[in-house]
Amino acid sequence: MDGHHAAGDSVCALLDPECDLKTSRQMRFLDLEAKSPVYSYLLETLEGLPIIRAFGWQKEATDTHLARLDASQTLYYLMFCIQRWLALVLDLLVAGMAVTVIVLVVELRSSTTAGLLGIALTNVLTFNSTLSGLVQQWTSLETSLGAISRIRTFAGTITSEDRTEECQRPPDEWPSHGAIEIRNLSATYGDGSLVLKDIRMSMKPGQWIGICGRTGSGKSSLLLTILRLLDLESGDITIDGLNLSTIPREVIRSRLIAIPQEPFMLPGSVRLNADPTATVSDEKIILALVKIGLWRILEARGGLDAGIQDQPLSHGQQQLFCLARAMLRKSKVLILDEATSNVDAEADKLMQRLIREEFKEHTIITVAHRLDTIIDSDVIAVLDQGRLVEFDSPGHLLARDSEFRRLYGTRTHDQ
Repeated sequence: MDGHHAAGDSVCALLDPECDLKTSRQMRFLDLEAKSPVYSYLLETLEGLPIIRAFGWQKEATDTHLARLDASQTLYYLMFCIQRWLALVLDLLVAGMAVTVIVLVVELRSSTTAGLLGIALTNVLTFNSTLSGLVQQWTSLETSLGAISRIRTFAGTITSEDRTEECQRPPDEWPSHGAIEIRNLSATYGDGSLVLKDIRMSMKPGQWIGICGRTGSGKSSLLLTILRLLDLESGDITIDGLNLSTIPREVIRSRLIAIPQEPFMLPGSVRLNADPTATVSDEKIILALVKIGLWRILEARGGLDAGIQDQPLSHGQQQLFCLARAMLRKSKVLILDEATSNVDAEADKLMQRLIREEFKEHTIITVAHRLDTIIDSDVIAVLDQGRLVEFDSPGHLLARDSEFRRLYGTRTHDQ
């Protein structure tokens, strides 16, 4: 909004209070939009703090943050000025009424007493306070409704990920075996770009499948497709004979166990984070925490009722906590997306041992950056530019001139 429009709106507000209300409401929308870059950059800064410190970019990051903060405060200042202008208009209106009362008293002084004059002026002042409070509160209400309007717009314009054909409810024990079949699978991103191309895999119950490949080969995209976070272009995925394209997506995600690369903690107690569905007893939660070596630490902080964010765990401890959460889930399919890539060597060994002991009857799909963590897998899948180029046991792939052998030699040499 430029200066001419602002001046025009101010004059309009003096003549028509509804104009000021419309202007305030629109400024509130613009104020909310201007704050979004501040919040986004703050989150990006928190996630990239190690990189900023490593390269000495503190000044650049601070300048960028201050610039976005100044831009967001500009609209807030303009909205504050509009509110002050509204208060001034109301005060001028009441002042005009008071002057009118005094003029009438002077003209009719023979029939007006001092008591009546005092009552009239008191009513004018009371009316001033009431009118000012009413109009300003109404304006504040209208501008605050901008947040609700944004939510309504979001709900009305964003389409649901669910499809009409996704209506089949699987049995309560599904998946009970963990047999996974991927046939002629092609998947796309939201913009329509193809990320997986004609993938074919057959995973038997209880197998450990390691997925590897160079950066951008489609490893994580394959896991996202299994979890139905990416849309299928063609082909299908079946688990224990049920096609995932016919099952509601929230059901699929609730029935599969997944440990991401970045741990996720809910605001709340240790119990809530270990068992969000409240279906596991405290004894089982404590047993899982004992196995991963965190119970003594959490017990000293207050046990299961303590807030998980009151004394935050380290990144490696949070990843171990996610493993304990997975151990409490009932399923036969475990998905690991480089779950041990951000932990130290000791925590990595502990996680690898617990995965082999606690999930020995599960079908395990692991995306690995360190190939030595999947060298003892039953089957290795090598992806390249969204295509499956190799799918065989590690021994067979290392025994011949294979892409996995080249990747393994390169990674071993780098480490």
